[in-house]
Amino acid sequence: MDLYGKLDVLVNNAANVTLPDGTIEELTVEMWDDIMESDLRSVFVATKEAIPHMRKNGKGSIINIGSMASHAGDLGTAAYVSAKAGVNLLTQSTAVQYGKENIRCNCIRPGLIVTPENKDFLPDLLIDIFTNNILVNRYGAPEDIGYLAVFLASDESEYVTGQLMNVDGGINAQAATVGEFRKAGARTW
Repeated sequence: MDLYGKLDVLVNNAANVTLPDGTIEELTVEMWDDIMESDLRSVFVATKEAIPHMRKNGKGSIINIGSMASHAGDLGTAAYVSAKAGVNLLTQSTAVQYGKENIRCNCIRPGLIVTPENKDFLPDLLIDIFTNNILVNRYGAPEDIGYLAVFLASDESEYVTGQLMNVDGGINAQAATVGEFRKAGARTW
């Protein structure tokens, strides 16, 4: 506000992937709280602080970065997927509560995004799983998220709010068994 005098767009890109996570039995309350604070509470606080400024403008766009993992349970990241599922519902609640004030809120849910920083650290098993399930012929890139964020920030998306948008190469567009059938060379059972 001090630099530009107004706030048009907020992008909540919050996650601390270095925090330990695990199964429900493995998690301590402190571990749970750390992830909730990093991945959900931070989105809530930034959104809460942005809304009065956007209200003064007569409009605004809030873009939350969620995760494709937020739509179902997971084997070993109970806190992360729960926090990101919370981001989904916070997105929709914000859209419902402030849409009549022209404050929009949407969530981008990335799949596997390969960056120069992470490409050498991705385990072969993870690469194999995604290779077998991505419907397009490449991994996601940071630009894929950026292009959608720019659209959602623009006036071209004035009629888009409350949406959870997967940018995951189509993984969540298919039944969980499709990748295994593809490997087996079968169309179905």
